[in-house]
Amino acid sequence: MIVGAAEFDPPKTQTRTPGPLLERTGWHKSRFCGANTGCLEVSILGAGMTGVRDSVLDESSPVIVLDRNAMASFLGCIKAGQLDLR
Repeated sequence: MIVGAAEFDPPKTQTRTPGPLLERTGWHKSRFCGANTGCLEVSILGAGMTGVRDSVLDESSPVIVLDRNAMASFLGCIKAGQLDLR
């Protein structure tokens, strides 16, 4: 299901400061991300949860935790270009 940016459901998200669980997980970013540019990194946290953080801040970045439905909606908005800066 692809939803518009206005329909993205932020109550299903949580922001966490890095802790031992989040620091030990494998973080991944797109191969299209340049070495000197900021990108989003993602990590599978288990139990249907995905962590998203800023690659520039690395370990000090707050982590947004999305459940499976919120992540699908977020990715749908990205793919549709609804979150592009204009």
